[in-house]
Amino acid sequence: MSAFETVFHAKAAAEVRGLPERAGKTLWDVLVAVARTPWDVTRPDPLVDDEAFRFVLFDDGDGIVHVRVDDQARTVTIHGVTWIG
Repeated sequence: MSAFETVFHAKAAAEVRGLPERAGKTLWDVLVAVARTPWDVTRPDPLVDDEAFRFVLFDDGDGIVHVRVDDQARTVTIHGVTWIG
């Protein structure tokens, strides 16, 4: 089975601008893993009553990525990226 396509929501695209190199690299590594097996790598977002909305940590827990997994379209939409480092 092929990987899911990763799509950035405009908000998330703006949030990744200016990330330092280390954070950007770990974010990239996490997103590659999410694209391969999104249900295994991510966890359900407890604030949303829909299993498709999920999150994953990056950069040793200093960052979080909020995603929505769409099995039918085979996409993972990145909705938000927060980094506190």
